[in-house]
Parts: sequence; structure tokens; C-alpha cells
Amino acid sequence: MTKMSVNTYSPQDVKLVLSGYTVIGWDNITISRRRQGFIPVPGIRGKHTRVPTGDTSATITLTLIQTSEANDVLSRVHELDLQNGTARLEISLKDLSGRSVFSSIEAYLVGYPEVVYSGGMEYRAWTIFCQTTSTYNVGGNTKPETSLVDSILGGITGAAGNIF
Repeated sequence: MTKMSVNTYSPQDVKLVLSGYTVIGWDNITISRRRQGFIPVPGIRGKHTRVPTGDTSATITLTLIQTSEANDVLSRVHELDLQNGTARLEISLKDLSGRSVFSSIEAYLVGYPEVVYSGGMEYRAWTIFCQTTSTYNVGGNTKPETSLVDSILGGITGAAGNIF
């Protein structure tokens, strides 16, 4: 019998923490490495190699709805950084409904987001640069298999097999 699993993603279970502050009211979060892990080096006669970059820096784009209190927090953090140069952020992101984890202890806000006002709800896209990343694990969201569910499904499959 084939084991069955359920893949479930829950946005409420994605927790983003900036220096102890849990960000709520986000629309989406994008994390991307600044550079790939390797640089391909073409060789003669079709024999190629690669060189590791050693660069673990990353950029996070955090899109918030305009009404999110996190906009106030990030504005103040950036304002203080501009005045005093004191806004090194520790960042962690964990998908509690899966296995993705990201963290950095050397991050800062690049600047203020573009601000748009209209007749509807707008968004603020904050850019955070991580000079290094401590953890960068892109995981899935498969839930563990359970013997109870597997035995029930096995019984149904067996009974259906006897009918046809």
C-alpha cells in the first residue's frame, strides 16, 4: 500500500520576527539570494567546472498592507538608522506549517518604500538587505503520515478493490 500524505500551506503559520518584533499584516514576503552559490566556469573541450561564491547575502521584500502597524515600526527603525546608524536587525522567518526556515543577524532596511494613496487599499514594499544569512532552508509542507489515516484509506482501497 502507498503511504499518503497531505500537503498544507497556511499563511497564518508563517512567522516573521524582526529583532523581537513579530510582523503582522503582511501581504507577501519574498526572499532571494543576491548571488547563486556557484559560478560556472566554462573550460576547453567542453569540460566545465564551478567556483563557490561564498556569498550568503539575501534581499527580503516585505509587502505590507498600508494599514499595518508594522509600517510605523519599520519607519521608526529606518529613521533611527539614518540618524544614528544603529538599526542592525536580526531576522527570522519560519513556516510552522512546513519546514522552511530563514535567518540573519546582519540585516538593515535599505530605505523607505514607495507610498501610494488611491481610492482603494494599497501596499508598502519594504526592502531589507541581509549581509549574511545564518539559515536558508527552503522546505516543503508535507504533513507526516499517520497510521490511523493510512489504515482507514487502506481499508477503503481494499473494499473498493473487491467491488470492481
